[in-house]
Amino acid sequence: MTAEGLSHVGAPLCASLGCDLVLNPTNLTNHTKKEKPRTAPTDPAVRGPTMHTTQLRISALALATSLAALGAASTSALAAETEIYGQIDTGFYAVDSKGKNPTLEMKPSIDVSSYWGLRGRESLGETGYVHFVLESGFEGDTGRVANDARAGALFSREAMVVIGREGTGEIALGRTAGFLGSTGTYAQWAATGMNPLASNAPDAALAGVFQSSPIMDNAIVVKSAPIHGVTLLGQFSNSTNQATYPESEGFSNTEHLYALAAGWKGENATALLAWQMIDYANAANGPQPHDAKPTHNIFAGASRGFGDLRVHVAYQHLENARGMLGVPSVISASSMGFDGAASREGFRADAFSIGANAPLLGGRLHGSVKVVTGEWRGERGAAADTEGERWVGALRWAYRFSKRTGFYVLGTYAYANGMFENTDASNAIANRATAAAGLTHKF
Repeated sequence: MTAEGLSHVGAPLCASLGCDLVLNPTNLTNHTKKEKPRTAPTDPAVRGPTMHTTQLRISALALATSLAALGAASTSALAAETEIYGQIDTGFYAVDSKGKNPTLEMKPSIDVSSYWGLRGRESLGETGYVHFVLESGFEGDTGRVANDARAGALFSREAMVVIGREGTGEIALGRTAGFLGSTGTYAQWAATGMNPLASNAPDAALAGVFQSSPIMDNAIVVKSAPIHGVTLLGQFSNSTNQATYPESEGFSNTEHLYALAAGWKGENATALLAWQMIDYANAANGPQPHDAKPTHNIFAGASRGFGDLRVHVAYQHLENARGMLGVPSVISASSMGFDGAASREGFRADAFSIGANAPLLGGRLHGSVKVVTGEWRGERGAAADTEGERWVGALRWAYRFSKRTGFYVLGTYAYANGMFENTDASNAIANRATAAAGLTHKF
């Protein structure tokens, strides 16, 4: 290292440690002449090369600290493409469910999910790249890991490596979420703006009547570069939950997910068409028999702007679903009184949503109406009804204090009948009113 380079690293550090660092670039051994100690200038323009004189007086601690700082700077330069990111949401959440006492609690992740993560990118030539994502959900009130209840879970939302080429597309490998949702890199409800409420709150989200995709292990995602605004995607999971369905048990004894999607973004409009199939394990594992028919999920939606007003519509059809609604409000067949464990067939359902949002009082007002009608086609068990419907109305107002910090207040009301009222458990989820207010912050 040159004397001038050492001066750049050491001078500011010595100033903070109360030592003098004065280097002669011509002769580092010349330190016989003594001068009155000086304080390093506070003006950055005066530091560095302008401090060269004929003296060197430096303590061993200052030199060691300087060299350590240089090493840290070199390491930082190598990791310049890696960043820490995340968001946190905490607020008050009130629920009045049919047959239960009303509750009010401080609750995390009401409007948006709370998470933190690491992501990095390396360029390969002029257009190639590799990047990674490690993302963990957490509960803002306790700090516990969210989105994965397995012992030892850390990066519960995403853990994947991606290789791609600009103008062509990319391939991702690892743990990630499906296309039908707002979680993860490849979530297409979020990417194409399908939810008019722009919220993950129960009943405000599309999942209040639509079935969403799971977060899954052992996934492969293929994504094309946009062509005239159209992006094509494909997804496969060799075992959606490695703890429940280990790959070592063989292909037929694990649960697989297959999905295709086409998203379009125009100047003032978006559209999405997606298909998803879950093929269940050929083994009796509680929720369904070994020969259960696969669940097919078909989704179509669009949004368009009319000045400051934006309108959203969406539709979903389900065949042989093993539950109704989406996370976190899923109602399983057994929760409705049906004998799901003995039924090859599941629910047939159709869901529809229409909504809009527009500026109001410096923020944005969102509103929507959603409905799902469903029929259980498997073994009836002790259930009273095999058909039913659920209606949900929702309003949300969001205000941004800055690009990173926001405030929200929302309310929802849901009414359901038929099979949704078969049990106290299903009735409490299907028939309820909610209200929430809280803060969100991104970092």
